Amino acid sequence: MPKVEIKRQKILVGKKEVPLISGEVHYWRLNPHYWQEALRRVREMGLEIISTYVPWDFHEYKRGHFDFTGKTDEARNLKAFLDLTRKEGFWLILRPGPYIYSEWPRDGVPDYAYRYHRLHPRFLSYAKEYLKQVSKIFLPYLASRKNGHILMLQADNEIDPWPDVFGHQYGLSKKPGLFQDFMCDLYKGDLPALNGSWGTEYTSFREASPFIATMLPNEKGLPLKGDKELKRHLDYFKFKYWYSQEVARGSVRMYRDLGVDIPIYLNTYPFFYAHDWPAFQDVSDAVGLDLYPSNELKEDEFEHRKLCDKIRYLASVSNLPFIAEFQSGIWHGRHYETSVLTPNHYRMICLSAFLAGVKGWNWYMLVNRDNWYMSPINEWGRVRGELYDVFKQIVSAFKRLRPTSIRKLTEIGVTFNTLQYAARTLTHNSPILVALYQGDVDYDMCDPRRPIPGKKVLFYSGNQWLEKGAHQNLRHYVEKGGTLVAFRSFPRKDDDFRPYQAVGFEEPERTLFEFKRQFTLTLGKRATPIAVNSSVYVFKATGCQKIQADLGTYGKQTVGYIKKIGKGQIIHLGMEPVPDLVLGVLNYLKTPLMSYSVTRDVKTALFSRGKRYFLVVVNNGNEDKSATIHLPALEKMQEKMAVRDLMNGEKMVFSKEGRHPLNIHVARKDGRVLEFAFSHR
Repeated sequence: MPKVEIKRQKILVGKKEVPLISGEVHYWRLNPHYWQEALRRVREMGLEIISTYVPWDFHEYKRGHFDFTGKTDEARNLKAFLDLTRKEGFWLILRPGPYIYSEWPRDGVPDYAYRYHRLHPRFLSYAKEYLKQVSKIFLPYLASRKNGHILMLQADNEIDPWPDVFGHQYGLSKKPGLFQDFMCDLYKGDLPALNGSWGTEYTSFREASPFIATMLPNEKGLPLKGDKELKRHLDYFKFKYWYSQEVARGSVRMYRDLGVDIPIYLNTYPFFYAHDWPAFQDVSDAVGLDLYPSNELKEDEFEHRKLCDKIRYLASVSNLPFIAEFQSGIWHGRHYETSVLTPNHYRMICLSAFLAGVKGWNWYMLVNRDNWYMSPINEWGRVRGELYDVFKQIVSAFKRLRPTSIRKLTEIGVTFNTLQYAARTLTHNSPILVALYQGDVDYDMCDPRRPIPGKKVLFYSGNQWLEKGAHQNLRHYVEKGGTLVAFRSFPRKDDDFRPYQAVGFEEPERTLFEFKRQFTLTLGKRATPIAVNSSVYVFKATGCQKIQADLGTYGKQTVGYIKKIGKGQIIHLGMEPVPDLVLGVLNYLKTPLMSYSVTRDVKTALFSRGKRYFLVVVNNGNEDKSATIHLPALEKMQEKMAVRDLMNGEKMVFSKEGRHPLNIHVARKDGRVLEFAFSHR
């Protein structure tokens, strides 16, 4: 029997790769007489994989009585749907729960089980019985079995503690529970340590209760008044991370015990208050992200960058970085926020996913259903032309690009710490991320809690506290030969908010407040004019290479330094980053950009496969652009360059004189994917 596995960011059945581009089809929400018609429209779109939830409460029509063969309702005939999808030649991603959410009553869980949180012994007992029953139906269809076609299985769904529903069961109200048990374990039974950390005077761990700063948008709530309240706040999020991981671990284990021997993955929200993505990867085969942006990414000026950054971070975490639910239409309620989803919107978000390094996705929902709008295929298997045609175009481009076979060309990395974002001690509008985006600097992301990849340059994006292990990882990266760059924000405390310095950064001697003007900064032999909108740190920098600036009436000041550590170095600049400053640092380090646009709002990334190169271009602007794009990585190639647009098949040939820089048209809120091939004249 073939082995099904995730290897080198690919799904392999035996030695054959199955490209991961799929669409969600909910069999039980469609009239079974239209199943085949809908599936054939999916096939005509070019897809070979579909995905579906299995709703527990619908199949357990009466407590203790299950129907998976349509005896009580033909829409319950899961077995017939499995037979049909196999007959029609589809691979399948199965999502049996126990939770499915999906705008379904009680999130797909029967009322008798919904009363208990996901780690409660009663819930686990009920869920285990359901999984035992449903697995009898789907196990023979696993791709590891003869003629099987189920490629992957999702364990549970967007695992969330839901403290607003189950908080009283966790000990967040009067009666002690899991929260207090977790704190006792976290502090290893040392009550004085907890009291010292939180500034409390508990006589027992059973008294411990969280201090939760408000998490609602635009609500100020109670402010955090110091490190002790902040520590108490962070420990609450550590509890949530622990809870979600334990649910994930148990769910995966139950499926393994039932005989599931194909890859099992977990899906996450597109934010971090409930899920620690690396922790999910530790207990599963892969982690996928769920993404539902607003139409044309107009929610705010940063939405496009935030979407790309989430995928960049996922690519650093998951064995198979894919979007488990990628917007294809929208659910009732959210449609008021997203507005009407236009054809170019779908091109834009898919090309942005390519740009960020995605390897695959599952469109949710590809076929319409109740409480859903704007899918390219309706409930009767009829297509919505202007949407269907665009999806078909994207599938064709995906197959030509083959994301799992290409390598992103960048020597630049950025740190990303989920707990800092979860607790809102750091916003998604981190100055370094904004500066990189505005300068069209492509980069990969890494979690400093994990081993850091060998990028030539690593920018620190975070606040001043960091886990000790992450401090040590940054130090190790530098000692091995990397260059770590930090600005005003640099790691100087541990996650107990005690002073801690493992990397080698120096404290500033003083700060020049209210300093907002343009000045010239000398970095190496190059003078770089920059305009800053922040106060500026001044350093002693004893024994370091000093970075100085002429601040007019303030005179020459040491506003940064370069320090050698092992085989590498740190560069520390005492001001907030701006694009000119970031580009100046990269120029000093002789770290070229592989591609970059000088046209506002146009973003790029360059990839390679053997001797072929692929340029992804996205225009986040509100008007069509004649974009000027520089390709330093291709300047030394052979004379003749043939270019093909993977979205429309258009072919172009450039002479050496005409190809640098590249000038191309990019429609508003849209993009292009160009394939470059070189040959001698």
